[in-house]
Amino acid sequence: MQSEYIWNLIGKKLSGEATDEELSALERLLRANPDLHYPIQTIMDFWDPGPDGKPEETQLALERHLERMRHLGADWELPSPDDAIQTAELSKKAKKITLRNRLLGVSITGAVLGIVLLFTRNHQRTEQLQFTATHIASVNSEISTRNGSKTNVILPDGSRVWLNAGSKLSYDKNYGNTNREINLTGEAFFDVIHNPEKPFIIHTSKMDIRVLGTRFNIRSYPADKTMEATLIRGSLEVSLKDQPSQKIILKPNEKIVVANVEKTAGLNIPTLQKSIKPVLPASISKLTYEPTSGDIVEISWVENKLIFQDQPFKDLAEQMERWFGVIIRFKDKRAEELRFTGSFKNETIQQALEALQLSGKFDYSIHENQIVIYDN
Repeated sequence: MQSEYIWNLIGKKLSGEATDEELSALERLLRANPDLHYPIQTIMDFWDPGPDGKPEETQLALERHLERMRHLGADWELPSPDDAIQTAELSKKAKKITLRNRLLGVSITGAVLGIVLLFTRNHQRTEQLQFTATHIASVNSEISTRNGSKTNVILPDGSRVWLNAGSKLSYDKNYGNTNREINLTGEAFFDVIHNPEKPFIIHTSKMDIRVLGTRFNIRSYPADKTMEATLIRGSLEVSLKDQPSQKIILKPNEKIVVANVEKTAGLNIPTLQKSIKPVLPASISKLTYEPTSGDIVEISWVENKLIFQDQPFKDLAEQMERWFGVIIRFKDKRAEELRFTGSFKNETIQQALEALQLSGKFDYSIHENQIVIYDN
């Protein structure tokens, strides 16, 4: 059965034993079954809680997640005492189990083993839970990425989305049927299927974007000083949250920059026009191109390239945190104000810092994923 084959591939991927052909097959199957994105992402989140993950936090996250499922009417429960005994036995026998069941026993906590056990105890229970997972996904689907990772997905209507690091995209059960509305936190590049009867609308914290064209980029990180909508092809209609009656039409090769007022006290960004209140300043400008390669700076991340031009080290560090999945802290103000121009593509974080040292005087120390920058 196809569903069982998908879970087999997920088990191989998590255990690191999937071949390139199996990973390609998994990607094709997930495109054909978009409702599985939510439950699979949930399992992946429990599997690898990240460098700061702790067992007790994983347990609390598991309990919160199951509580949400119970609230939605799904009959998911925490493992019973019998399940806990089975889980412990699975943990002891992790090295002896078959590849198909490695999803149950590779260096994960008892809480995670419990939820995976619910997926794989037997064929009948697996099918029941897959139905439940599909039901939950139909209520609200969410796709997210951690710092240091990116992904791309095909939405139920065939539109394609590239999701940058530290981002989240969600849509409800009616997506593709009665509407095509999504919510975005972070950054995403879109290639939207044209459908004039169901307009594609993106909601961010500062802007609502109605898509009249097809290829564009939205950057809306809550911690950033500005948020942007960048148009490559077609047209976009942008309305600001505080000025919903104002409709701003972007043309190809244009972007709108909106100040995140909470993060920009005193930031000098010219207003788009007099009718827009200065409480939410915005401006329209042309796209930025890297002189040597001709790459568009605003969407270079889609090609796995981070380009920066005359950028303060403090702002660049925020991008590097998402890009490399690290935490960067400064010990003095002078280092924060250093300015850099360049690009990264395949460098490690250490190689990137060494490259920056060629044009700026600073030292640094690295402890696991923690980096401290200080004056030289």
